[in-house]
Order: sequence, then C-alpha cells, then structure tokens
Amino acid sequence: MLITRLLAAAVLLPLLLAVTLYESGWPFFAFIGVVVVLCAHEYARMFFTGFRDRAASLTLTLCAFLAGSLLPPVASLPALMLVVAAALFHVFPGEATPGDKARDAAMLALGAVYIGGFSSCLPRLQALPDGRHWVLLGLVIVAGNDTAAYFAGRAFGRRKLAPHLSPKKTVEGAIGGMTASLLFGTAYAHFFLPAVPPWYALVVSGLAGAAGMAGDLFESLLKRAAGVKDSGTVIPGHGGMFDRADSIVPVAPLLYLFALLLPLAIGCR
Repeated sequence: MLITRLLAAAVLLPLLLAVTLYESGWPFFAFIGVVVVLCAHEYARMFFTGFRDRAASLTLTLCAFLAGSLLPPVASLPALMLVVAAALFHVFPGEATPGDKARDAAMLALGAVYIGGFSSCLPRLQALPDGRHWVLLGLVIVAGNDTAAYFAGRAFGRRKLAPHLSPKKTVEGAIGGMTASLLFGTAYAHFFLPAVPPWYALVVSGLAGAAGMAGDLFESLLKRAAGVKDSGTVIPGHGGMFDRADSIVPVAPLLYLFALLLPLAIGCR
C-alpha cells in the first residue's frame, strides 16, 4: 500500500508542479478542470442514484467552475447564482416527496458551489502576478499540514479532534499540522513571494492551514453521510480525487482573496 501511494505521488506531484509553473495558464486550467470533473463525479455517485440527477450534478458543477474561472469577475457571481437556481429547479419534476426534493436540491447546489465555484478561484489565482507561487504556497501549506498532522498524531496523539467524523485525527496532530503550516508557509513566502510582508504571510499561512483542516473534516462529514470510506478509487493507494483535493478546495478562495488584498497590506507597512 505504501509503495502504491508513493508511486502515485511520484507521478502526480511533478505533473502538478509542471502545469502550475508553466507560463501559459491553459495547462493549469485544464488540469484543474479535470480534477473538478473527477471530484464532481465522485460527489454525484455518493449522493445520487439516478442517471438524471448524477448528470445534473456533474453538469452544474462544471458550469460553476467555467463561470467562475472564465467569465469577467462582475459576471461570475450572477452566473453562479443562476447555477444554484438551476439546481433548485431541477428537482421539480418527478414523484419524490417534498422532503426528498429539498434534500436533492440542497445537495446539487452544495456540490456545484463548493467543488465547482471554490475551485474556480485556482485558475484566477494562477493568472495573477506571482500567481503561480501563490498556488504553490497553498499546496505547501496544505501538504505540510497534512504530513505533520499525521506524524504528530501518531507520536503524541491522545485527544480526539472530531471522533464522529474522523476518529484517527487528534488535537495534538492538529497542533502539529498548524505549526507546520505556519513554518512552511512563511518560509515559502519569504523566498518566493518577497513582496508579501512577514506578518501577512503568517496570517495567510495560519488561516489557510485551518481552512485545509476544515475542508478535510467536511469531506469526512460528507463521506459519513453517504456511508462510504473513500470518495472513489481513481488514485491508487489514495482513494478518490475528492479525497486528495478536499483540503485545497476551501483554501483556493481564501488565497485568491488575500492575493487581491496584498496591495492594501503592503500599504499598511
């Protein structure tokens, strides 16, 4: 199992680095688009049984991603609202009870906004000045948090962090993960984002580390609700794509926001 995980990581990590650092944005956009489609497919399989609902979930999520990443910013929010409206109106036909229809509408809208809408911030982030390093900053924060939390939890873990959602996660592991996020995030910003003030890098690293942990727990909540162990099996040894992307999804809009607000932070020095 460990060898399989290492081989999968050895293939995916260089590919991710290559598309992120490539000067043209289209390989990164295509890569994130594939990730969104795979995550949306796994999400639809977890919560919908019929082909019509699964197809609607996948389509709406892809539409939310395309609208958020390609349309002008002034038009992306209204387009995302239309996607949500389409999710709500999709459930009108059929013989299901009102309660089931309301549940399906909520899950359709959640998948579209959370997976598609949040992920659309990544191509926008990469297109900003120094955007490639902002994306890598997020990956460093999330990967450092995940790795340190695992080893700290195994070495020192005693108190459960969220036993009903993820029994293996501990408070001590979370502390170790947050410490790593702060250290790795501020170090990466120091070397590759020199325009970012140290205090700003510390704030971004802390909030992004917390958001990544929250995203991991939220996906665990979704899997518990769906009654599955993994979201899928697309990545050998790692589970589904959603299992791998769960931490970076909520970090994407946070990083995009802080990258946009950077001029204000520089002006405060």
